Amino acid sequence: MSATPIVGFLSGKGGVGKTNVAANVAVAARGLGARVLLVDGDLGLANIDILLGLSPARSVVDLLEGRCALEDVIVEGPRGIHVLPAATARGELAALRPHELAALLLPLFASTDRYDLVALDIGAGVGATAMGLAACCDSAVLVTTPEPTCLADAYATLKVLRREAPELPVEILVNTARGSREARSTHDRLDRLARRFLDVSPPFLGHLPHDARLEEAVRCQRAVVEAFPNSRASRSLVSLAQRILRKRPGRRDSARANPASGV
Repeated sequence: MSATPIVGFLSGKGGVGKTNVAANVAVAARGLGARVLLVDGDLGLANIDILLGLSPARSVVDLLEGRCALEDVIVEGPRGIHVLPAATARGELAALRPHELAALLLPLFASTDRYDLVALDIGAGVGATAMGLAACCDSAVLVTTPEPTCLADAYATLKVLRREAPELPVEILVNTARGSREARSTHDRLDRLARRFLDVSPPFLGHLPHDARLEEAVRCQRAVVEAFPNSRASRSLVSLAQRILRKRPGRRDSARANPASGV
């Protein structure tokens, strides 16, 4: 049985809602019947456990340093998703060397045939560890908002990915859009820049609306798709999870042969 493809969630800067998207897509996909592993790849600034109200006894540090196996680190989250938590306030993790990154990732790759979806929440920005993690994915969702600064950072992310992981399929998700017209316009601006200067045309995956229920769910440390399943945000996130599950890519085995290649 072939291992499950890994979908990475990226953003050019913090504060665009990337982690919320990754976590809620994971919970929504589980609600659709998929077996899901949600991985906190924001090494050193972990917050998925906080977002979902979890209290893990171990973290990826224990796995990386050989103190336990992968199954000992994984905790159960909402609706039965499996969560691989990272470590909070461990700045040295954000500067992992290639062989250390490989030591973290290879056990995950070996286990992914147990899941239908592996959602990897990657730290914001274009640092070496973030780009190394992205290069190990089979596809990526680049989350942005309509704000000009977010668009500029999204373009910068595409530029670095073009150099470090040129074969990685990247799709654009516009968060907190005021409607489909604004979302399409946002994607079109980013697409024009990418086609002109990078010779790539990242597809439009869709958009998510601004919804006060999402903010309320965050304050309650719950996934909005579980806390407020009938909200606009939840309906959009379930639809997004359905699209991701339908179009799961094939394995990019060459990328996994050298997880931190070129970073």
